Amino acid sequence: VPDAVWLVLAGVIAGPVTGLLHHDLLRRIAPFFAALTLIVILFDGGRRLRVASIARSIPTAAGMALLSFTLSSLAVALLAQGAASIGWIPGPWTLLHSLLLGVILGGSSSVVIMPSMLIARVKERIADVLNLEAAITDILCVVAAATVAQLILHGMDLGAPFAVVARTFAIGLGIGAAAGAIWILFLGLLRQSDHGFALTLSTLLIVYVLADHAGGSAALAVLTFAVIVGNAAWILGRFKLRFDFDVESDGRDFHGHLVFIVKSFFFTFIGAMLGPPWGLAALGLFLGLALLPVRQPTARLAGWSLGLSTQERGIVAVALPRGLAAGVLATLPHAAGVPGTAILPNIVFPAVVMTILVFSFGFPRVRRGMDAGGGEVSRPENAAGAETPEQKSAAA
Repeated sequence: VPDAVWLVLAGVIAGPVTGLLHHDLLRRIAPFFAALTLIVILFDGGRRLRVASIARSIPTAAGMALLSFTLSSLAVALLAQGAASIGWIPGPWTLLHSLLLGVILGGSSSVVIMPSMLIARVKERIADVLNLEAAITDILCVVAAATVAQLILHGMDLGAPFAVVARTFAIGLGIGAAAGAIWILFLGLLRQSDHGFALTLSTLLIVYVLADHAGGSAALAVLTFAVIVGNAAWILGRFKLRFDFDVESDGRDFHGHLVFIVKSFFFTFIGAMLGPPWGLAALGLFLGLALLPVRQPTARLAGWSLGLSTQERGIVAVALPRGLAAGVLATLPHAAGVPGTAILPNIVFPAVVMTILVFSFGFPRVRRGMDAGGGEVSRPENAAGAETPEQKSAAA
């Protein structure tokens, strides 16, 4: 059972059940903590996207991410628009609002999937593809949500919104690339320091603020910075330069603690924010459950591409939990002044909880079916059912 379930349950007890946490207080701090959470999520996902090492998994993972994100976003948008047409969602609500809700719920969460795959010892090739898919869909959610929010703010004029979006992305990309390139040089000077990773995250806060004040996409700036810093050794190697600072190993403990704090707070926050209006909460639960059948084409694509057994395809099919990215993106549009988005958390948070519950109940059942011998093994094993040392070395 993912720890997110217990964190959400703790939030429910502290919020709706006992009333120790009040919605008004949580709403006031949500935009500030959401921005910090977004930085942590994007940096974590961006620095893991290794240009030189993901070539083997990227075709399948990218195909799965695009298919899953597109189908999930369209399905949620259509269902939300239907709900609005019968008065289930109060106005003002337009087709763009439905699309915004769709892209917010379009991607799975590596924060929930990755620990579960490690604990259950899912085969490396499946876990790698699912983790990479989740990282890509996190990025797609952020970029798409920023785009749709800009369209809502600037109307549906055929020229203006796309010019604004292009300008926003160009500024964010430029600031992120410039800051990342400059920071690589500083990391070379900090290779003897114990605080290089902490300083990197502090710099990301500055990059986020600079990009936002310059009218650019702060999320894209952070993501670009993270990808450049994460691939610093590869980039400098192309110029015959040496890079001695390992961002991953130097900051693993610090980053692990930071992710723990962010994840603990935000999933508890989601549980505490559950509550009336119950009609919107019911809609969110329905949308979260509707994402399960929408996931099936992605599972079939993974099965065909990776040669998975029926039980292994089942793991892909239930790997749909939404998490931090969806929760963060639900709070940011209203804070940015996008009209009609104040109710997004009332729909998104229950949807996130439902997808986590579906994953929590579905994943152990599929995994037990594989342990019982129902699934094919993709790696040769010895007679005792364990990998030989040579196979483990080859897998590594």
